[in-house]
Amino acid sequence: MLGKTTAALLGLGTLVQAVAVPQSNPSATSSARAPGATSGSGSYVPSAADLSSGCTNIGRVAASFVRTSAAQSASEFQIDSKIAYDCLASIPLEAEPALEFLFELSKFVQFQSTITYLARPPANSGQDPMDVLGGLTDLYNSVESGSITSWNELETRVDRLLSGCHEGHLYVAWVLPSLINFRAPFSLVDLSTDGKQASRVYVADDVLAQVDNTQFRASAITQIDGEDVLTAIERLTYYEASQSPDTRWNAAFQSQNPPKRGSFYARTRYPGSNTFTLTFQNGTTKEYRYNAFALNVPGSNIWNALTTGQSIWDRLINVDPNTNGRSGASMLKARALEEHKKKRMHNDQMDDIIRRLEKRQSGSNTPPRPSQLVRYNATFPDTPRVRPYIQDINQVVGGYFMADYAGDNSRTAIIDITGFAPDDPNAQFAPHAVQAAVELFLEEANRRGMERLIIDVRGNGGGYVNMGYDLYKQLFPSSDPYSGTRLRYHPASLRIAQAFTQLVNQDVINELTRAIGGGMGENLTATQANAYQVAAYASLSNLDQFLSLDEDGKPFTSFEDFFGPKEVYGDRFTNILTYDLNNLLAVGDLSYDITGYGDRASYRSRPAPFAPENIILVTDGVCASTCGIFAEFLRNQQRVRTVVVGGRPNGEPSAAVGGTRGTQVIQHTAHMLNFVQIVENNFTPRDNAERQDWDRIFPRAFKLNIAEAAVNWKDNIRRTDPTNTPLQFYLEAADCRLYYTSRTLVLSHELWSQVDGLAWGSDVNCAVGSLKNATVVTGDSNGVPVSIGATPDTGFNSGFGDTPQLTGDRIIDTAKFVWYGVRNSLGASGGRRGY
Repeated sequence: MLGKTTAALLGLGTLVQAVAVPQSNPSATSSARAPGATSGSGSYVPSAADLSSGCTNIGRVAASFVRTSAAQSASEFQIDSKIAYDCLASIPLEAEPALEFLFELSKFVQFQSTITYLARPPANSGQDPMDVLGGLTDLYNSVESGSITSWNELETRVDRLLSGCHEGHLYVAWVLPSLINFRAPFSLVDLSTDGKQASRVYVADDVLAQVDNTQFRASAITQIDGEDVLTAIERLTYYEASQSPDTRWNAAFQSQNPPKRGSFYARTRYPGSNTFTLTFQNGTTKEYRYNAFALNVPGSNIWNALTTGQSIWDRLINVDPNTNGRSGASMLKARALEEHKKKRMHNDQMDDIIRRLEKRQSGSNTPPRPSQLVRYNATFPDTPRVRPYIQDINQVVGGYFMADYAGDNSRTAIIDITGFAPDDPNAQFAPHAVQAAVELFLEEANRRGMERLIIDVRGNGGGYVNMGYDLYKQLFPSSDPYSGTRLRYHPASLRIAQAFTQLVNQDVINELTRAIGGGMGENLTATQANAYQVAAYASLSNLDQFLSLDEDGKPFTSFEDFFGPKEVYGDRFTNILTYDLNNLLAVGDLSYDITGYGDRASYRSRPAPFAPENIILVTDGVCASTCGIFAEFLRNQQRVRTVVVGGRPNGEPSAAVGGTRGTQVIQHTAHMLNFVQIVENNFTPRDNAERQDWDRIFPRAFKLNIAEAAVNWKDNIRRTDPTNTPLQFYLEAADCRLYYTSRTLVLSHELWSQVDGLAWGSDVNCAVGSLKNATVVTGDSNGVPVSIGATPDTGFNSGFGDTPQLTGDRIIDTAKFVWYGVRNSLGASGGRRGY
């Protein structure tokens, strides 16, 4: 049972009508709920009167709220979910700007590296077929024909199409969810009695009620809206970003490491009805209402101007997002971007690099000494009951010694890193600080005679790529990490690659390296600084022959040798690329050498601090992007054993890396438009025909207030895989699977202790698999990936998502635009459902 202090850590607020039940009553072993409640809430459809009054009703609530003292600091206020949806559904859609947006989005989405694989997923991938380009065409046609007339509906349907790809790097970040969002009245938790028995779903507040009331016992949920709870949550989480259905399952629930309320509680979109019902194991059923929250701007009442759906369209949506100023539209975009960054689905340092380049004359670029980049024995947000021995100043990584809090002679150390980037986008010197914290921690581990290491990457959605490389190199200094990547061929990527290769050739790289002279770039002239900025974007794009190496770590001999394209799986790609980790410009950060390279090359001769057989990687499947790269280094190159926690209570193997296994995300506005601008600023089309061709192939700025869009830019290809299939389409089982208990959910050190016992103590069996008798390795005897499952079909994802049939090469308007790609041979894939 949780202690009172532990219960408070979750911060769940008031209990949800928990009724005390005497423990002596064997039939009352659960939350007492009033019988006779409805079994389902149905789907809500606003009437014409509802649509006309929704935003006005929000305005009335806002008028009352702004007169309270809370309005001076609150970022939102609560409203009824019905009127919230009435308002959203009343936002119109004007065809011309909406069609232009879909047109530009379609041009950009063609850079998604896996778009052909998504249309025809490999066997055992678990991915439902998603014809992204065909789907966007259908939405374009629906808007053009007038069958979609609501902006909220278009946003929702684009979301469903892209989210059905289960690719965290493929998304559109909208502004509407930052204006109005929805929540359940409480969170759920998914708990097992011992971590090995199948878990059951509970109301989180009911579990906490047991702490203060020994007469009360929580009852597991058996149904949601009359549907079996397991099916209902699988349905709810189908559109989560992760490829693994077990990882998506985990997303629904409350957790402490990292702290989150879960997607059952936090709904970006309207949940489909205003109420829901829960049925409990003790037979009681109860109806609850969803809540909604609207944006509040302290000091003003923005809802005075947002009285109709038309006014929201005119003031917040149908406006140029690139216009400077402090308008409501730009403020909403900034808030939407801030919310999306919290997901950590990014893996470049471009903003930080450009910011420091702009400040190169101020002297603020010089990193502090390592001792100034770390803190000792300070609180850490993910582990509130115990403190790490050391952490970086941005609270990205914490290093623990089990003996410090267990009071024993344990020889186990822990590295807890729930992201490869700081939560604060303005944090300074994040890679340097993490590098320093890890190095000092490993030195102390050696001094103390530590023999074993647990690395906890639960909730790690990625971050800076070089941070993942550096952590691996500190653990295995003499090992060269291999990550073979490639980009999808497109006429625009070819033109960008030609431009970058010409602008940032070996002579330019040598000149910049000499000018930088091992410093921070503060001595660069304005011309050199501009050249470095171009080189930084070239490095980010990986579309520069001289900033990449081939799969054997050697320079490319020609542009054709670098770019290809090469035909694979009915599509075309660049040849395999690898990072040149000795090149500061290729790494992307003038001030930072990855361990084992550059000024830290001498570290290669250091012994590994831990043997690979004495390292355990702990995940909840969320591990994605840079985390996926790091996990691939550990599992494929070192055969490090893995533990995955949570997932569907089915007693089956579960993927250790369930998030995107793509190696780089590229954003539309922050990255792609800059690539295009560099080409057009430095090169002139030969004639009008080439100018028109550039307009066809180059994405242009969105003319609507879209916060951002992104694609997965590069695949991760395992060297030993003869099919060159992206790792995104392999779900590889963890060696050991556990479920959360009430203690391991909120107390990370309790989970670490359980893992320690399973790996090196007297405990033997996991819920699934074993650490002592591990039989699951990454790939077959040759290292070729082997997916969970044995039948050649798309399997366990099917049944909840949208599976639009394939349509060959799709055309919106042949006078303007044609899809680029080899798609006629893909064929059809069964029936068609709306999205």
